[in-house]
Amino acid sequence: MRKLIVSLSLVLSSSLAVAVSPAESGVVLPENYAFQEFDNQYYIGIGTNYGNLTNSYAQNTNYGTTFVGFGIERLFDMGLWARFDGSMMIGYSNYNSSNPNATTGPLGQDPAIGDLNVKVGYAFPVLVDTLLVTPYVLVGRNTNLTSNSLNNNLSSSGGVNNLTANVTQDYFLTGGLGGRVEYRINKVFDVYFDQNVLYNSDQSQPTATYTSASNYQLTSTLGAKFNVWDELQLGLQAFYTYNALTGSPTSAQQYQLYQQNQIGTMATIGLTY
Repeated sequence: MRKLIVSLSLVLSSSLAVAVSPAESGVVLPENYAFQEFDNQYYIGIGTNYGNLTNSYAQNTNYGTTFVGFGIERLFDMGLWARFDGSMMIGYSNYNSSNPNATTGPLGQDPAIGDLNVKVGYAFPVLVDTLLVTPYVLVGRNTNLTSNSLNNNLSSSGGVNNLTANVTQDYFLTGGLGGRVEYRINKVFDVYFDQNVLYNSDQSQPTATYTSASNYQLTSTLGAKFNVWDELQLGLQAFYTYNALTGSPTSAQQYQLYQQNQIGTMATIGLTY
């Protein structure tokens, strides 16, 4: 009888130990644990954007693209936050052009054909489990297939223009600062606003006839995350980007179109971990 009572006591003790929550059992959770449930995730998504291009004569054209996005995000116990984002354009349309003299071929009108960017920052829990503020730095390598870089690699022979270089080597080195404010509504819903200011350094090595296409960039992003089931997470974001050239185009570039601004959205599906 004594052995039976001891055995039952051990079983009950084990059951209670499993049933007790981490907080009740005295386990100390990280200060940002509630946000880790959203920010420790990896995703894949599809998006679209709509942009405007202009030149020195105020002639312009509009374009639209579709792209796939992918990435991974991590909020560490110590507060360090890191996020990698990549994208690849899969569709393009160019229309409403008021500039018949400019190069308007599909490959010449959207720098963001393929982008790779990393953000690293430190998260400050302003309101525990509710409000998180994260300043960060950003570095990246972003495609520079603009009309500037394409024309710089063209040569004319017998009335036919031919590429003289592998233009996939034309890219921007990107760097800048940003800030992110994240508001956790509950265990299911989380919203955030991200603002950064960047500098895109043109690495296409233009000739003396062409000035650099280096530019300043401002990007504002409003997004939401939804932990809908177990580790499954859905996401939605909208963004606005503004670009400004750092220098003035030469006479050979007066008709070339440069990215002015764009708006877009992306829907994602991913897993938390």
